[in-house]
Order: sequence, then structure tokens, then C-alpha cells
Amino acid sequence: MPVLVLGSLGMLGQALMKEGKARKINIVGADCQGGDIQFDITDDRQLTKLILAVRPSVIINTVALTDIELCEQNPGLAYCVNARPVAHLAQICARTGTYFVHISTDHFFSGDKRLQHKENSKIILLNEYARTKYAAENYALTCPDALAIRTNIVGFRGRKGSPTFAEWVFEVLKDQKPFTMFEDFYTSSITVTQFARYLFDLLEIKPYGILNLASREVASKKKFISSIAEKMSYSLDNAISGSISSIQGVIRAESLGLDVKKAEEILGKSMPEFDEIINQLLYEYRRLPYEL
Repeated sequence: MPVLVLGSLGMLGQALMKEGKARKINIVGADCQGGDIQFDITDDRQLTKLILAVRPSVIINTVALTDIELCEQNPGLAYCVNARPVAHLAQICARTGTYFVHISTDHFFSGDKRLQHKENSKIILLNEYARTKYAAENYALTCPDALAIRTNIVGFRGRKGSPTFAEWVFEVLKDQKPFTMFEDFYTSSITVTQFARYLFDLLEIKPYGILNLASREVASKKKFISSIAEKMSYSLDNAISGSISSIQGVIRAESLGLDVKKAEEILGKSMPEFDEIINQLLYEYRRLPYEL
């Protein structure tokens, strides 16, 4: 029985498909843009038909509307993409005995600076993106065999006109464009490649509940960008330091550090440290099949 990846053409979906194939796993990808199977996650009938046709042993849901501004402007759309389908998936997985992995977020914490939040830390929901993703977590866990993973992933996607954070960083550094480095926005970022490896290791164990899967260190966005610039010998003359509070519009969570001790205990090994994350990102950047 195969592993079914929902959102297989996204940044994380691509990494999961690549890792699954490298492990000789029977893996099927579904995406609204195509993939092995094209589908619309907001269509219950399509979703049910897809699962019954593939009959997977594991479903990994990576689909999400991550545009924070759009989620705020259209909360109905955010709910219909981020939350409602997860309730339907959980119901199907509970009925069929399918192991359900839902990819959540780390946008649940604020005001804690570098604090590494545990799975049971106090939640603060500042915007519609966070609200719909938190609802999705709770929907996912209505399935007894479900794992909701909180993370902060970085990597490459290769979608023209829609760069990922990592693609944007390399582009502004290479082209010496002016930009702001936030010194008070903290994350435990991990590359999608590393995340995929750990996730497939977890599939052999099948834990359930909420789990943080990220870097074992917390770093500011300023440190993240500065480290790339230093290792690539890029100048930061056009960069300025600033605060995440300078962004107009939607209020954003900024203290996104995650405590990964539970994941390390389950896996029996350490999660990657900050330098390992940066080095992996540089390795992948130098081997990109496309120009940024």
C-alpha cells in the first residue's frame, strides 16, 4: 500500500516525493497543479474518490494557504483550504485505519523571543492563518492514528514569480538589492530535505499527537541571512536591520522557536543544528537546475 502525499508539487511535497523514491517506497503524489493525480482538496467528493482509488497506508497532508495577507483578507478561503479538508481526511483515515500525518505550523507563539516552545506550550493566535492552522491540528487529532507536525521549513521550489523565502534570500544577496533583516523574528528553521528524511524515519515508528520537527537551535532571520551571506562572500551593504513590527497590515507571530526534545527521544538521534541547516541549503543552492 502506497504513501500518498497531498500537495506533491509544493516545496515540501517535492522533497517528500524525492525522499520516498530514494527509499524505494511506493509513493503517490497528488496536487491541484497536477502531480501523479490532480485534485482539489476543497472538494470532498474528489478527496474521498482519490483516497479510495489509491488506498494508501499513509497520507501526508502538506496542502496549505500560507499567504498570511490573503488568509486575513479571505478567512473563508483560508478555512476551506487549511482546516475543513483536514476534518474530512481525519474522518476517512479513522474509518480506513490509515496513518494520517498533517503538516502544521509554528505560527502559534509570540513575545517569547528565543524561547523553544514545547508541544504543550501556551498558544497565541494572532491572525487567520494561525487560527485556521490551529483548527486543522485539532481536526487532524480526531483521528486516533494521526500525527500533527509543527515545523518551520525552508528550501527551493522553482516556481517562477513565486519565490520561497530561501529563494528570495539568495536572489537579493546575489543581485545586491536593498532589503531588511529582521533581528526580532525567531525560528527553528529546517530544510525540506532534512525534514523529509526525519519524517520518513518517523513513519517507521508511527507516533501520534503533536510533534515539533525542526532545528534544535533558534535563530533570528537576521542571523539566518547573515550566515548565508558570510559563507557565500556576499556583501550586506544594501541590507538594514529592522523589526518585524515594521511590517504593516496583519499582526504576525514572531517567536517561533520549537523544542525538539520529544522528536529526538522518539527518533533516538539529534535534530540538525543551525550550521547544518545553512550548509545543507548552500549545498542545494549550488545544484539548482534553474536560475533564481
